[in-house]
Amino acid sequence: MASTSAPTVPPLGGLPAGQVLLIGAVAHPEILTVAKLQTLPAHTETVTFKTGNGPETHTFTGPLLLDVLTQAGPQFDPTIKNDKLRYYVGVSATDSYRATVAYGEIDPGFENKEVLLAISQDGQSLATAGPRLVVPGDISGGRYVTNVNRVFFEKPPL
Repeated sequence: MASTSAPTVPPLGGLPAGQVLLIGAVAHPEILTVAKLQTLPAHTETVTFKTGNGPETHTFTGPLLLDVLTQAGPQFDPTIKNDKLRYYVGVSATDSYRATVAYGEIDPGFENKEVLLAISQDGQSLATAGPRLVVPGDISGGRYVTNVNRVFFEKPPL
């Protein structure tokens, strides 16, 4: 069963660029690489979002965040009604930038948003810098986290 207390998370540094630490309330925490992410089904999204420099349009390819988490084995409590709606995915970057996605946003039984952990942008590999979180439907690019180095799956403490 997942912890309901504030998580103890190791410092953000230490992983080489291009590697992603997947931790939290999952059965199989691991360090992901672009090569590992390439083994999951790829999805492509062309999105337009606002930035501080005006609108940008890009095409991203990579696995769904849902598929990444499913492979890691989220530890939901089947005795709690809709327990999965209590979870979030925190994503951070090598520069410590962070964003959050509620699990209900990506769950097929609820919003079913096709959020990506992209491994290419406009046909260019992101293997060296690291994946990018892509949240289709967001008007602003604030949750488009570049150079992802950590994915943290947990329930917020109450």
